Amino acid sequence: MAKDDDAERAGPAAGAADTAAWDARRAALDAKLAEHRARNAAESARERKSGTSQGIAEGLKLASEFVAGIIVGAAIGYGIDRLAGTMPFGLIVFLMIGFAAGVRNVLHSVGPSSSPAPKTSDEPPGRSSRNGES
Repeated sequence: MAKDDDAERAGPAAGAADTAAWDARRAALDAKLAEHRARNAAESARERKSGTSQGIAEGLKLASEFVAGIIVGAAIGYGIDRLAGTMPFGLIVFLMIGFAAGVRNVLHSVGPSSSPAPKTSDEPPGRSSRNGES
């Protein structure tokens, strides 16, 4: 209660000083908040731009691996055709093998696919419970 008595004795001048102090503190906090928001916005813009660059780089890497597989397959097929004298057949076969190798390289670079986990049960294999029967 002593605080309340002191505030009543100080009068309106003390209330104005408290209000001014609170206003100054609020203005300082607003300035800090604005600075923090500006810095955060700049960082997030930089991260978005970097994410786009990484996506383009990843796409070009995958495309080059795919095309490289096809080109190597075509080159091997052409070489075999030149040596064996079976002009279109080796090229066609190894072009398809190169295509498959390119697809495999891309899938290998992307990583393992998300396949569903195998179901596990406590029952031994070959036995299943139907309608609660054992």
